[in-house]
Amino acid sequence: MKKTNIPSKKNHRSEPASNQKRTIDYKNSRVVVGHHAIMETLKTNAAKIQSVWVQKGHESSEDLRELEDKSRKLKLTLEVKPKEFLTKEFPAHQGAVLVVEGRPRVDWEKLAEKPESIVLFLDGIEDPHNLGAILRTAWLLGVDALFIPQDRSVHLTATVHKVACGGVEHVPVEIVPNFTASLEKLKEMGFWAYGLSHKSTKVLYNFKFPEKVIWLVGAEDKGLRTTTERLCDEIVRLPQTSADASYNASVATALALGETSRQRWGSRN
Repeated sequence: MKKTNIPSKKNHRSEPASNQKRTIDYKNSRVVVGHHAIMETLKTNAAKIQSVWVQKGHESSEDLRELEDKSRKLKLTLEVKPKEFLTKEFPAHQGAVLVVEGRPRVDWEKLAEKPESIVLFLDGIEDPHNLGAILRTAWLLGVDALFIPQDRSVHLTATVHKVACGGVEHVPVEIVPNFTASLEKLKEMGFWAYGLSHKSTKVLYNFKFPEKVIWLVGAEDKGLRTTTERLCDEIVRLPQTSADASYNASVATALALGETSRQRWGSRN
């Protein structure tokens, strides 16, 4: 008979049914779901983890056993929850949930000192899958900060974490009332602001981008607001075969970041 690796009571406990509901302080904490997102959080931000919840019967899952082993090594206690509880609270949980204190914050002093940098401003992105995909790309292409507005925008939901696959742990996200003050501060540091808009006559691939770049991207159905466009130094469009369609916001962002990085990395060869 195959031996099952069962954790000790010190690191593995189940709460009584009467105590299953746990209040989460969403103002100061965030919920992480998705195996890749959870493992990246354990790898890079374990000190900020407040709770590790796994569903009852998790021993039968290879991914959840990996989470269990990693949590034990980090001296984190797993709390076993009924699957029904997790599904009701976090439909996309995949059998596990982390509650994490805070989020990576922008280091303005470091940002000012960097000779090269890319920063993102997302104007009106309300789909968590778009924000998650953008954060994943931003992480892999070395974006140093991402700004989103307080209103008319999705924030760091559990779905965003799942889609980002760990990107949230690497890209500081700032939630601001409006973009003006942050953009002005960045421009004083030598950044140039480029907005993506189909209304521009200037194509992305005709630009030579400077060392410090800000990209402003709007939702695919509405684009950048007029007030946001006025904050840009240049408005740029992506080439496309149909004027009646638009790129998904995460794809548009990836194209802009990819070209910026290509110019940078290509010049080093």
